Amino acid sequence: MSSDRLDYIEGVPDGFFDLSVENILTVFPNPTLLSLPGSKRDALFVSILLHGNEYSGLLAVQRLLRQYPDGLPRSMYLFIGNVRAASVGKRTLPGQTDFNRCWPGAEQAPDPVIDLARQVFERVTAGELFAAIDVHNNSGANPHYACMTDVTQANQHLAAMFNHIGLVFKRPRGVSTMAFDGVCPAVTIECGRPGDAAGVDHATEMLNALLNIDHLPQRPVAAHDLQLVQSLATLNIPDDVSFDFNLSARADLTFDAGFERKNFTELKATDVFAHTRVARPLRITNQDGEDVTDEIMRVENGKVYLNRPLMPAMITLDKAIVRQDCLCYLLADYHD
Repeated sequence: MSSDRLDYIEGVPDGFFDLSVENILTVFPNPTLLSLPGSKRDALFVSILLHGNEYSGLLAVQRLLRQYPDGLPRSMYLFIGNVRAASVGKRTLPGQTDFNRCWPGAEQAPDPVIDLARQVFERVTAGELFAAIDVHNNSGANPHYACMTDVTQANQHLAAMFNHIGLVFKRPRGVSTMAFDGVCPAVTIECGRPGDAAGVDHATEMLNALLNIDHLPQRPVAAHDLQLVQSLATLNIPDDVSFDFNLSARADLTFDAGFERKNFTELKATDVFAHTRVARPLRITNQDGEDVTDEIMRVENGKVYLNRPLMPAMITLDKAIVRQDCLCYLLADYHD
């Protein structure tokens, strides 16, 4: 049985290139940090499988490292996170701390997963880091985009290297990218659905570029190369509110079957967001964790509306993830 103990390995272990998430415990029985030496000493830190069902990062680093049988152009740390959840295709296991809510700055009380993330952070930040990239997937239909918690020029360049959309967020706390802010340039990259070929390609190309370049560009990112949006609010469905993604379902809150197509599409205040049989079917919090439900949402004649134009993102139709994390986020164009 895997534990939350951290294993540390220098080099690429045998069996790595033939590995899949289904048999990951045969090579990585515990969360593992790989140290891979390279010509450039300022290392690239890459984290994958912080959510066990988001495996595009594993495919990308396998493809990346195959290209360098004789050594990397830049040193690299690779953290392979929630291997137990990955082995059974789950984001997290029941009762388990989320591996992307546990990094320095987390609001949770200390536990073994938080201690493990602290060990990783302290080890990799003992030397110079070039950048930190956390590779994720979405459970719903989304474009590829990068996320940052600090809008620096370097982070914008990292985002633009991945795709033309950059998302600025301040919550949730305890994410890997937020922990590395102030240490090195750091972004999360969202590679579409798990295993999406284009997402794996995008991630591989970005990581390969970061292994080879000497420095990030010194000039500002051109406006046409990156559209910045910011996360304003998080939508949660209260535990006592039943919900379904079928308008004919007998549930307190229902969404149309194509609800995820609203991702990264601005909704007007007159667009129906959902249908409901209860007065407060959603709980909406801002980036400070404050309840802003009445400011953002209204219910009229059993229909839910947003009070101003906003853009949903990261909508998931996976009911377990809705309960574990959230339904979606609401975005607007970023302004300093």
